[in-house]
Amino acid sequence: MPFSANCPACGAAVVFKSSASFHGVCEFCRSTLVRHGGDLENLGRMADLIEDASPIRLGTEGRYKGVHFAVIGRIQLRYEAGVWNEWHVLFDDQRGGWLSDANGEYLISFLTPPRAPLPEFAALMPNDEVTAAGRDFIVTDIEDAMCIAGEGELPFAFGAGYPAQLADLRATDESGAVASIDYSETPPLFFVGEALPFDAFRFANLRGEQAAAKPAGIVKALQCPACGGAIAIHDKAVQSVACPSCLSVLDATNDSLRILQKAEAARRIEPLIPLGSSGRFEGRDWTVIGFQQRIIRADGVDYPWQEYLLHHPEQGFRWLVESDGHWNRVGTLSKPPRYTFGLPTATHEGETYRRYSAGSAVTSYVVGEFTWKVKVGETWQIIDFIAPPKMISRESSHKETAWSLGEYLPTEELAAAFKLKQALPAPKGVGVNQPNPRAESHRRVCGSFWKFAALAVVAQLLWVFVLGGSTLLDQRVVFSPGKDEPVTTQSFQLDKGARNLVLRNDTDLDNNWLGLGLTLIEKQSGRAWVAQSDVAYWHGSDGGESWSEGDRTRELVFRDLPPGSYYFVIDPEISAEKPVAVVDRVRVIRDRAVWSNFFFLLIFLAGLPLFSRYRMQAFEVERWKDADFLSSGIDFDSGGSDSDSGGDD
Repeated sequence: MPFSANCPACGAAVVFKSSASFHGVCEFCRSTLVRHGGDLENLGRMADLIEDASPIRLGTEGRYKGVHFAVIGRIQLRYEAGVWNEWHVLFDDQRGGWLSDANGEYLISFLTPPRAPLPEFAALMPNDEVTAAGRDFIVTDIEDAMCIAGEGELPFAFGAGYPAQLADLRATDESGAVASIDYSETPPLFFVGEALPFDAFRFANLRGEQAAAKPAGIVKALQCPACGGAIAIHDKAVQSVACPSCLSVLDATNDSLRILQKAEAARRIEPLIPLGSSGRFEGRDWTVIGFQQRIIRADGVDYPWQEYLLHHPEQGFRWLVESDGHWNRVGTLSKPPRYTFGLPTATHEGETYRRYSAGSAVTSYVVGEFTWKVKVGETWQIIDFIAPPKMISRESSHKETAWSLGEYLPTEELAAAFKLKQALPAPKGVGVNQPNPRAESHRRVCGSFWKFAALAVVAQLLWVFVLGGSTLLDQRVVFSPGKDEPVTTQSFQLDKGARNLVLRNDTDLDNNWLGLGLTLIEKQSGRAWVAQSDVAYWHGSDGGESWSEGDRTRELVFRDLPPGSYYFVIDPEISAEKPVAVVDRVRVIRDRAVWSNFFFLLIFLAGLPLFSRYRMQAFEVERWKDADFLSSGIDFDSGGSDSDSGGDD
């Protein structure tokens, strides 16, 4: 039941919607209040909240797993890279939970018994494995944060300035669960939930819904304290900004723009997509607010690439990444892939990605706005895995590990999205995760091969068993020793259109041979075709093993015969070593199916997909030539440049 009382400081009505809420902040005088039965105690004035870009506010409503909830409280925390909110939500079934929004990622979680001792905060390292609540997690982020303000109802005592040591975890299974450990209490509090896109919560009553639906505009227009140049800040979530005039890195949360890093003299880099440009992807307008160049050095050679930070008021932040004219759209992964450090593959959503390269990425140039305290010289350890057209990357530091997913973006699609007037540079070579343009043609060639091969098989079988092989002559002939006279067969009629004529001799030879002089004669013209055939068959046993050699049957093929009446004259030669009579069944078959042509056709057809596959593999060889891992997963350099000693699975 809701509880209502008057604020002891200003007399305004204070309503507690949840029976579990014992602390709140008066929305009129900002006094921190605690419930004692039916009375409220004033603990002092709460610090003012820092204005941010979150579309959520007290009173925002949403749904999670079909249950309606409302936002009833908030604490605001600051950490090294910026500020984030933890929103206290109350469900219609009176459950309480927490909704976190940081850099456009929305996580909902619930207090859960860990059912196992939690590790000490000082002992935690990124990628450590933690087992709690019957599930295995890995540590992805460790922060020494501080509560700077709060509002609404909260289920615990709080005040501005109290420290909050926090660790974020992600499940190693396919559930995609997220967790966090809050060390501000003893024993630590353990929260489990999941990360979901903004649209999944079906929010209502957002802060400035009409304004939030528009592309981000300029929130602040200030002057750089280093050079006096104009500074435009497009979003309240921006934590640092690099002056476009002098390239000094400034603190965007400070209205006087405190200088975080003086720019060194460096060659200016002109972004291919100007800052402030708006591009449309998946029905939403994204604004380019920041640009940085990063470099990996290998064997004394620098390999640079450029990253463009995109912003949308509700969807948060994404990246466009360009290298040698190849582009990728990149977003953070809420559910880390399954990966064991040192292995050549990682698995994400059932798809296997092969390791391509690893190294230390150093930020060499920055301009524009960023959601963290960016600086030139910032270094992260990176491992890239590819499954074209996708790529996942693991970036780690001494206190954080983050995964991102990129998808190859054709240059023409990018130019159309931003309506660029100047043509983008043509891609050079093969992109790391560029789709193989020959793969589709190879699939088409293979598909055509199987279709034509199937037609060839059907045609051959049809010819063998249905259409071909009509017998024109079937005659039994006996060749006797001592008789040298040729044997004349019966005549047979050959109509026009005959493809071939097959003479088949089936003998009863037994360890013997027979020579046959053959003459095919056309009666009317007297034209003759002469051929010679030998038939031999031997068999026996040697050392208890049977053997045989030769064949009792022999065939001859005659082609391009004109129509007419024909007969064969057969002149036999019987072996003198074994002068016995030989019985021969003489058959003449018209249009007998010939298998040699069929096999020659299959060989010719098979050559097409083999050549197509060769071309496709040549593209892959070009892709992998600059990798530190072969496509098979074999390491080029077993030493590697990734200094991580941990692992995650």
